[in-house]
Amino acid sequence: MAIEFTCPKCQHRTSESDEYAGSSCLCANCGETVMLSGAPGDRSSSRRDPVVGGPLVQTSGGKSRARWVLAGLGVCGALAALLLPAFLAACSHVRKAECRHQLSKIGYALAAYQEVHGSFPPAYITDENGKPMHSWRVLLLPYLGQHELYARYDFNESWDSSNNYQVGEQCPAEFHCPSDPSDKKISRYQVVVGPGTGWKANEGVRIEEITDGTSQTIAVLEVQTGRNWLDPTPLTLDDVLPPLEQTRGQSASRFETHPGGGQAVFFDGSVHIIFSDLKPETLRRLLRINDGVVVDRQEF
Repeated sequence: MAIEFTCPKCQHRTSESDEYAGSSCLCANCGETVMLSGAPGDRSSSRRDPVVGGPLVQTSGGKSRARWVLAGLGVCGALAALLLPAFLAACSHVRKAECRHQLSKIGYALAAYQEVHGSFPPAYITDENGKPMHSWRVLLLPYLGQHELYARYDFNESWDSSNNYQVGEQCPAEFHCPSDPSDKKISRYQVVVGPGTGWKANEGVRIEEITDGTSQTIAVLEVQTGRNWLDPTPLTLDDVLPPLEQTRGQSASRFETHPGGGQAVFFDGSVHIIFSDLKPETLRRLLRINDGVVVDRQEF
């Protein structure tokens, strides 16, 4: 059975098979797109949409558009799968570079403190009973341009007093690694105290005491487990080394704050990667200021 129709543009009359009812076609005379109406009793009218119960109308144009949409979605999905790893790697690289820059600023602040005081800062200041009260980070505030924050800090009170707590709410960016998803008040940048290291309580090490060389000695180390930036509790050699020497592969991950490892600023202000597979004995030598052993740069 044929369906007769008239082109609305040129008024040309023609017919098409009723199997095309409800579809669009081109006028043979002028090329205008014409929609064919459904004829009584045509096959398409007997097909019902099982959900809404109405005529299931599909045009050749609709099918074409659907195919293009599906193809576009497929292409977008494939591109996302290809580009996402590269995007994440680029973001990680940017955060690592920002972290390096912040550690460099800590290195400059350490050097400036040493110029003024004749020594690097102590790891922490204690009260008369030996309790750690104030962190090296607070002592560096003026050398990081944080004069107002430093002026608000009360050295007559503990670091976690109510007054100093308000100061602690404003952690300088230099003390927070961009890759650290934890609270912005948490710092992964730690110093290590213990026999032979460059850090001790109440008294800073003088540059002439670092006989191994400032470029051979770690000042600040980046680790996975951070603390409140005002917390004066340092790491000890026992915190860092025995687990590494016992189960090197497992505990080395404590330094993997970035892919492959963490970063450290040395007493000369340079910043280097501390790889996750760094030998424990090499790390021990880098933490000591005067063991007389020169570490090859290729080892770290």
